[in-house]
Amino acid sequence: MITKLEHRFVETIPDELENGILYISLRFRVIMHACCCGCKNKVVTPLSPARWKMIFDGKTVSLEPSIGNWNFECQSHYWITNSEVEWARKWTDREISDGKKEERKNRAKYYSQQNKESKQQTHSKRKNQSIYSKLINWIKNG
Repeated sequence: MITKLEHRFVETIPDELENGILYISLRFRVIMHACCCGCKNKVVTPLSPARWKMIFDGKTVSLEPSIGNWNFECQSHYWITNSEVEWARKWTDREISDGKKEERKNRAKYYSQQNKESKQQTHSKRKNQSIYSKLINWIKNG
């Protein structure tokens, strides 16, 4: 089991992942690594407010929330904090199911809020364009 990670900022993720390396592609907003348990499965962590957040302090990397590899046979669960792996206890099937539901609910809430804000911005732009158009017409027609 891996307890310490190195990080590499890369343009694209390599096909073969070395153990103990976090491959960070800011271009594609994703971090990938080989599962820290040693099973060699590729762990994909998309960076977004609805998924994972990366904290880089210039020397180390942290990811939030934890990494729960529920779809892998190993079902490993760990935190990556300051480039160190903090192992969490194994979750029960019920906890995994509840955790997946909570993640889906949180993502749906986030995207619903984003959609609502986007509609408000579009409405505001249209209103401003309408006012602008009226002003231009008033100037033109005196």
